[in-house]
Amino acid sequence: MILKFRIDGVPIAKQSFRKTRSGHCYQKKEIIDREKEIKRQVLKQLPEGFEPSTSGIIINYLTFVFPPTKSLLKGKNKNTDLSGILFKNTKPDLDNLEKLLFDALQGVVYVNDSQIYKKKYISKIYGLTPGIELEIEVLEFC
Repeated sequence: MILKFRIDGVPIAKQSFRKTRSGHCYQKKEIIDREKEIKRQVLKQLPEGFEPSTSGIIINYLTFVFPPTKSLLKGKNKNTDLSGILFKNTKPDLDNLEKLLFDALQGVVYVNDSQIYKKKYISKIYGLTPGIELEIEVLEFC
């Protein structure tokens, strides 16, 4: 089964938990709120009656789209690939962007993000409509 999602909003990265001086772990409110928003948007796009998968998951396509910077709008950036797409080669790191998204999809699309065993095409680019574009293949075992 192929699932496609468009998640609106500027992508943000999820770092490791932070610790207070007393040793308590916490995550920033911005991160918690963004995870909830991703879950909400994905739930709206799932087929009716969909249950989180327990099968293997393949990420066929994942693109994090960021709003253009002022220098990009002035045409001062040369970071394009052969198709003319303006790629983002600055922070945040892809692995931290993935971490927030994959954690948010846990319990919604799949039971645990450890079920993801293959990732094919992942990128971060600049675009006029910030968000996340995602295609997931849920394997159906007999």
